Amino acid sequence: MSNAAVKRDTIAARRAGGAPDERARRRQLIVEAAVRTIEEHGTDTGLGTVADRAGLPRPHVYRHFASKDDLDQAVARHAARLLSAWIRPSLSAPGALPEVVHGVIGQVLSWAVEHPNLYRFRARLGTPQAVAELTDAAVANLRAAGREAHLPAYAVASVIGMVDAGIIWWFDHRDEVDLHQLNDWLAAQVWRVVADVVT
Repeated sequence: MSNAAVKRDTIAARRAGGAPDERARRRQLIVEAAVRTIEEHGTDTGLGTVADRAGLPRPHVYRHFASKDDLDQAVARHAARLLSAWIRPSLSAPGALPEVVHGVIGQVLSWAVEHPNLYRFRARLGTPQAVAELTDAAVANLRAAGREAHLPAYAVASVIGMVDAGIIWWFDHRDEVDLHQLNDWLAAQVWRVVADVVT
């Protein structure tokens, strides 16, 4: 066996080794360190900075993540879960459907304002699981309001993309439109999509 093959086997064994609970705890520690670093320093934070924040030597990060991309995807999923938890209560808020949509967009905007770097990071990498979760929540809300809807995944993905693009544009052009105007406009556009599939 070549030295490279032995090295790969050793790395694989180290990654696979350890108690599952401890490995999961260490992975979460690294993800949370990456989140804090992104929040403070922006979306192009280096792996060395993340490792320092986690209190680990840089090579130890690779015991828990196959690559920087693997870590980035874990951070994006974590950010998506944080955003989802933040907006989830507004998905089932009482009121007319356009008002509910307006409230949901308002919640997304408030989270983005509070976490601009993390929002950019999540939006840049995409979070496909958000499509399914938002589709299910929207359909459940519509049914609770006595309406039926079939929300195609491509429509929900398009709405998410539009909202993300609008918010990221606003980060760089805050002096051109205020947050309330952006909320009104985005909510109106999202409602047009939703209204098209509501019966």
